[in-house]
Amino acid sequence: MTAKLYLTISAIIAVLFGIGFILIPVRMGVLYGVIQNGTSILNIRFFGSALLSIAVISWLARDFRDWDAVRAVLIGSAVGDVFGGLVNLWGTFRGVMNGLAWSTTILYVLLLLGALYCLYTGSRKPAQAH
Repeated sequence: MTAKLYLTISAIIAVLFGIGFILIPVRMGVLYGVIQNGTSILNIRFFGSALLSIAVISWLARDFRDWDAVRAVLIGSAVGDVFGGLVNLWGTFRGVMNGLAWSTTILYVLLLLGALYCLYTGSRKPAQAH
């Protein structure tokens, strides 16, 4: 897998979830068993807006020629996947979210593995000019 493919997949996933969380926060909250109130709906929408920013960053970074810039985005993605996954697990184990949250945990793990693979292999690293 190249960094370009990983960033494309990451951007598509983030934009789909982000749009869902912004446009239909109540329905998305119900899917995950989140108690609905004004605060939770607002927080769901904030999460959606953060996902849309991640989608844009990933989408634009996929065409960067500078490996250091791509690497920075991959590291940011990996950190976000670790902490997002931990928060997701916390919410699942505490009963804040229902069993569907396990699918999101799997998604976080797969995205983390993809980012780490790209970082480890230095995928898409441009040739050094002499």
